[in-house]
Amino acid sequence: MKTETFDIKLACEAQAKFVKEKGYPHFAPSTGRCYDCGRNIYQQIISEQWSSGYSVERASSELITGCPHCHHSYCD
Repeated sequence: MKTETFDIKLACEAQAKFVKEKGYPHFAPSTGRCYDCGRNIYQQIISEQWSSGYSVERASSELITGCPHCHHSYCD
């Protein structure tokens, strides 16, 4: 099983670096705080049925276009 790192500061920096290197638009909130629900998209939230949040690894390798917690889109 692959371990993921959840660190808000590192994930914010990783997403900024990823979009800059790829020339993509930066949709994710610069602080990580969702515009809709107010939770931090880079914070892991775990319940009995599910887990959500963007890890440093995901933030450094994919374009973030929405909140993993409330599913609000940042690119509509």
